[in-house]
Amino acid sequence: MTIITPGMSLLQIVELSPQSEEVFHQYDAEAGCCILCNNLFDSLEEVAKIYSLDLNQILAKLKGLDHTMEG
Repeated sequence: MTIITPGMSLLQIVELSPQSEEVFHQYDAEAGCCILCNNLFDSLEEVAKIYSLDLNQILAKLKGLDHTMEG
């Protein structure tokens, strides 16, 4: 199972779990920009702070992807 932590960069997360792109795009409207385009090298924790996003909610959605990746 892939362990995603708040300290990982968005790039690291997308490399480990390509499906995570879909999760990040769900927050583009709330952030007012493409999060991956503007913050690829920032940590998930930093991105959540920058855009006032719910870090725990994002982590829960990313963890939900783990079950779909195992096959």
